[in-house]
Amino acid sequence: MDVFELARRYHQELGIKEPSFATLAAEIFGELGLKIFEHLKDEGYTLKSTRFIDYDKSLVLEVVKEEKAFEILLRKA
Repeated sequence: MDVFELARRYHQELGIKEPSFATLAAEIFGELGLKIFEHLKDEGYTLKSTRFIDYDKSLVLEVVKEEKAFEILLRKA
């Protein structure tokens, strides 16, 4: 899958609204972020929001299940 298709999926599935950030996520993490979210969704978690930290290294996925909230941090080493 090319980076533009991945960026589109990050935009649609993870709600990263800014096209440049969706492309950045696709370039840095490839399918990893999408696969992690897919697994969490299968386990009953709902995506609350996404955000970048350090703009070039870290993507935070905020998820909730029932009354519990979690943050999953994807960081490029």
